[in-house]
Amino acid sequence: MKRVKNIKPGLFLLFLLIIPTGLFTVVEVTSLSDQEQMIEAIYANQLDAVLYSINQYADDMVSSWSGNIHRRLAEGGDLAKIERDWPLKNPQVEFLSLIPWPDDSISLGIPQPALSELDREIRLRLQQNFSATHRLFTYLRGGYRKIAGIDLAYNTHLSMFVFALERDGERYISALVVDARRFIAEVLSPRMQAVAGDQLVLTVRHHSSGELVFSSDFNTVPESLTGEQAIWLLPDYLLGIQPVGMTIRDLARQRALRNIGLIVLVDLLLVIGALFFYRSVRRESRLAKIKSDFVSNVSHEIRTPLSLISMYAETLQMGRIKDEEKKYKYYDIIYREAQRLSGIVNNILNFSRIETGRRKFHFSQVDVNEVINSVLENYHYHLEKHHFQVENALDPTLTTIEGDREAITETVINLIDNAIKYSDELKWLKIRTGLKGAFIYIEIIDKGVGIPQREQTLIFDKFYRVTKGALAHHAKGSGLGLSIVQFIMQAHHGRIEVDSKEGKGSTFRLVFPIDKISKNQ
Repeated sequence: MKRVKNIKPGLFLLFLLIIPTGLFTVVEVTSLSDQEQMIEAIYANQLDAVLYSINQYADDMVSSWSGNIHRRLAEGGDLAKIERDWPLKNPQVEFLSLIPWPDDSISLGIPQPALSELDREIRLRLQQNFSATHRLFTYLRGGYRKIAGIDLAYNTHLSMFVFALERDGERYISALVVDARRFIAEVLSPRMQAVAGDQLVLTVRHHSSGELVFSSDFNTVPESLTGEQAIWLLPDYLLGIQPVGMTIRDLARQRALRNIGLIVLVDLLLVIGALFFYRSVRRESRLAKIKSDFVSNVSHEIRTPLSLISMYAETLQMGRIKDEEKKYKYYDIIYREAQRLSGIVNNILNFSRIETGRRKFHFSQVDVNEVINSVLENYHYHLEKHHFQVENALDPTLTTIEGDREAITETVINLIDNAIKYSDELKWLKIRTGLKGAFIYIEIIDKGVGIPQREQTLIFDKFYRVTKGALAHHAKGSGLGLSIVQFIMQAHHGRIEVDSKEGKGSTFRLVFPIDKISKNQ
């Protein structure tokens, strides 16, 4: 139940961060088609602008041709000579016909034998478009020479530019037949290349046959185009536009995927940030609880020896004990409890010095067997009091190591103290030393409650205490002992190892390098 309560704030925080960005991601994915339509509309508008520019340029070029023809006609030039010479000067022009214009289509007449096949088709198309062609003279009287484009069936790629001319009251229709492909390639292509630049591909294809006539970049001819539109003067030729290297759909999808990718990245960063935040809050909460437990445990640890010292000292002070042997026993208890109290205070002071980086070590040659014998001698009464059987298996062949004698003594005392606290009915303890490779080791073995596998990596954290089981729960301590032991071993370039099975006891192993000379810290 407690774990569920701890998880709920984290889940709430994750949902609070993820839901808005998740919804935005879903909206972005579902709006792909809308984005395609929007981008297609943008390029359709751009196509209108490009088409207008190209059409205006084509109109200007043909207008300059019509102006030159009109000038030669006004200067009294011979019709037949103008019709013959003009195509020679302009390679895009296949044929020029200056046709006197009647008042009605009937009088236009098409004498079959006298005209070529092309000329007959020109007159036939003019007759079919008589009203529109006749209006060209209305524009001309208004001061504007309008040019009309008409496709010819005579040849797939021939188109006709039609405009009105007048000379001395006589009216003429100029039918300028051009090779549309050459006109596009030689006249319009420079303009289209300039408009396309590096970002666009402009294409022109024949509407009836589908043949590609022009592309501003033949290396990247697009498979599909955005809304093609007919060129004004060449109605059977369609101008299309496309971004370089991709279709509109690809462009929309790329944009959407980029946005989605950024959103997902933000989502991940938010999740990672939320996890770090949650872990930090949880860690601080756990640390606060551990510190609270530490204060409670230390208070109990200090209160117990103080109570005993106070009680026995008061009894002695009041002179109630006459038996000298009993007095000696009371004095011994007071001394032992004072030593225990001193050990607790030293642990706290040592931890404080470690935390602030003020813990110093003084290295010299140390005999680990001698250290262990000294500790067992001093702890003899304490071990007897708790009815412990101690086995001593020290290797007499061990050499000395470079270390801090006081610190090594402290590690052994802490491990023996833990073995006493966490042993239940089997009051048994074994201390063994030995040599393995380039290392000397000290093992403290007990048959206590053991340590669960999942907690074996946590027991070296500051303030952490194993609380599983009745004995572990009631065993008091500051939770600093193993943290201090690990720090001391690191300072000696060694390590502490633990082998333990729940309910079957534990083995703590201090491993010191023989050839590593530690420096004073």
